Amino acid sequence: MAIFRTVAASFILGIFIYVSHQLTGYTDFSWAKRSLLISFLALLFTLVIGTFLFFWKEKDLDHKPWRDTLLNFSLTVMGYINFLVTLVLLRDIFALADNLFGLLNTQELYSSTATGYLLGLPVLMLALGNTVVKVGPKLKKVPLYFKNLPAEFDNLRIVHITDLHVSPSLPKKFVKKLVNKTLELKPDVIVFTGDILDSFAEKHQEELKTLGGLKAPHGVYYVPGNHEYYWGAEKGLTAFRDIGFNVLINEVTAIRKDGKTLQIAGIPDPAATHFGQMGPDFIKVQSQLKPDDFKILLSHQPSLASKSAMIGVDLQLSGHTHGGQFFPWNWLIVFFERYAKGLYRINGMQLYVNQGTGYWGPRLRLGTYCELTEIVLRKESKTE
Repeated sequence: MAIFRTVAASFILGIFIYVSHQLTGYTDFSWAKRSLLISFLALLFTLVIGTFLFFWKEKDLDHKPWRDTLLNFSLTVMGYINFLVTLVLLRDIFALADNLFGLLNTQELYSSTATGYLLGLPVLMLALGNTVVKVGPKLKKVPLYFKNLPAEFDNLRIVHITDLHVSPSLPKKFVKKLVNKTLELKPDVIVFTGDILDSFAEKHQEELKTLGGLKAPHGVYYVPGNHEYYWGAEKGLTAFRDIGFNVLINEVTAIRKDGKTLQIAGIPDPAATHFGQMGPDFIKVQSQLKPDDFKILLSHQPSLASKSAMIGVDLQLSGHTHGGQFFPWNWLIVFFERYAKGLYRINGMQLYVNQGTGYWGPRLRLGTYCELTEIVLRKESKTE
């Protein structure tokens, strides 16, 4: 952990040096204005580094409102820095293209006026991203067609929630809005695919109680993501069981209708093994699956889809990626995640990746939205 902190702090320091130089080195600012701008940037970068080092060290501290305020402000600053660095990089890329090919006139991009725009645009981007979050979860209806789906389960509606990240940075009213919107849909099944809790369970009893109001005729099912393991997984899993969720840890359960069975399996996130907990066990899951039944597997990580397909799963539901959450990561996520968001077909199995119902870190989404997915299972006819 000490090595990670050192590397992370050094990386952020390097970015600070780069951005400070690029924003001040080519302008006609006076010495005083340059010093003021560099001091401003130093304050922002120091706040982010210092706050995270503090919270990494003091994760077991009692809940205090001032800490939440400090953390939320630091996360907002982190979002500002993200946009600022991105804009500076894009400007420098355009300038490089101009130097190499002479296609663009980039001289004005390094003026004092342009620097002012670069410093101000991230504020606008933060405001836009925050507005997207304030709107709340956006419903996305996804019909999925299967030849082997029993007719008895045709039109079965599954609400898929993932990556809510209940924490001090997620407003309680966001959780209430999510629950109300889900109940209005009157789904047959509700599933959670991890990173629902991103803090100590004891600190969020009100949010957990609100989530406990979710009910569906065929049950509510949950698997943990990587973030649940960062905050005491055993207490977190117990908290979800206490509010009536069916927690599936390498387990398979079934729902039945008119003599037909649909199996729902769940695996934990691979991060579990780093905390002495049981990781995903596909052999154990396979031993519980029945060849003739339609099979759905809940997995936080979409990257495990090929293994799911190998054991005969028909549909995997996942999250984790956030779809990149905000610019520029919503464009770059495809370089880090093979299955970034949406629908995929892998060796006869369908995989749907929800881009996240909540958010992590800064209270913003830009280029993505908070997704509440309604999966509708449909039996594919012979003519389709």
